[in-house]
Amino acid sequence: MHSHTPFKRKALTLALLTAAAFAGSPASAGVTDADILNDAKTTGDVVSFGLGTQGQRFSPSTQINTKSVKNLVPAWSMSFGGEKQRGQESQPVIHNGKMFVTASYSRLFAVDAKSGKKLWKYEHRLPDGIMPCCDVINRGAALYGDLVIFATLDAQLVALNQDTGKVVWKEKLGDYAAGYSATSAPIVAKGKLITGVSGGEFGVVGRIDARDPLTGKLVWTRPTVEGHMGYSFNAAGDKIENGISGTTNATWTGDLWQTGGAATWNGATYDPETNLIFAGTGNPAPWNSHLRPGDNLFSSSTVAIDADTGKITWHYQNTPHDGWDFDGVERIRFLRLQGSEDGQADQGWRQG
Repeated sequence: MHSHTPFKRKALTLALLTAAAFAGSPASAGVTDADILNDAKTTGDVVSFGLGTQGQRFSPSTQINTKSVKNLVPAWSMSFGGEKQRGQESQPVIHNGKMFVTASYSRLFAVDAKSGKKLWKYEHRLPDGIMPCCDVINRGAALYGDLVIFATLDAQLVALNQDTGKVVWKEKLGDYAAGYSATSAPIVAKGKLITGVSGGEFGVVGRIDARDPLTGKLVWTRPTVEGHMGYSFNAAGDKIENGISGTTNATWTGDLWQTGGAATWNGATYDPETNLIFAGTGNPAPWNSHLRPGDNLFSSSTVAIDADTGKITWHYQNTPHDGWDFDGVERIRFLRLQGSEDGQADQGWRQG
């Protein structure tokens, strides 16, 4: 199930130093793959969720330090408004002086980073019958080219022009009536838009998708429940079989794998050195573990997926046969051990 921070803020407050840092950002071209890879090294913008594909969330900025932090005071605040407050869990992204922040009920705001003035707002029209498991939050957006892209509670992806807020494309992630929803922030890895899905409580099939971020068209899709076929897609959009995830019925009995959960509700990270996408997966379905003997791969696991092929390279299951709703979706961060040539993925455990 979804985990939520204890601080569900009803207003967004920026520090003076932060506003000043972005106020002088010069006009620039659209966000590129190089911008995203170097996000943690640049101090004039934040163009990706987690401040770079590896999710380190570390900035080399020096203005705010142990001596200056006591001088920070609010510069401006912004209310997300009205009856649609609820939980607010979005990490803003900032480019060319504009801040883009998502909000509850599938909303997206563009804000002047210096003044806090709202530039435009997009409110996704949600249908009746959506089934968000554990609140109506959203965790953030992705930037690419001149687009800002985010996922919605009715399991869609929406790409909007950063300047105008006009919709450029929409694509469906799943059927909301069948329990699919989406709250995680997309990332862009090696020119591909990477997304997950929510809804494991309702028996959906978790997966990671890769799309062309400029058009929304699928490049490949990889299910995170053992027994399901993965697919790649050619330029014409034709679906091509790309191998089953694991082995059918190896860790599931009967046909329960067909609605096995393992939702990728917290998104993914990407390591460019290994060219692997890392995603955590949620609880298996149904919750009653006595109905599903076996380890129930790839639920409550970390899966490593080749960014080019969309195939699972390796996995580690935190909780085989999870009957406690532990999940395994904690954000993965990367570290390189001294004297080691291989990158190591370090993940906190059982915080779902």
